[in-house]
Amino acid sequence: MDIENRLTELIRNFSGRLPDEYIREYVSLAEHNECAVALENLCTQLYEYDVVPTPGELIVIQELSDGLHLGKDTWDFLGHADL
Repeated sequence: MDIENRLTELIRNFSGRLPDEYIREYVSLAEHNECAVALENLCTQLYEYDVVPTPGELIVIQELSDGLHLGKDTWDFLGHADL
């Protein structure tokens, strides 16, 4: 599965835990080849809304971050920095 599809699936997993407008915006960003921006924004809003990703979701976030060549600082503030 490519990065865009994995990211879109991940974003949709947070439906009901983040406002719908954010979910739509980040899916749109991912679909328009702005995956890095979508992932960074997703992580920021997860933190702002006190949404703690499951260990599995956090692994996907980390893998996507690595695949997009983003630093650990993109996601390590989400509460599971030991991954």
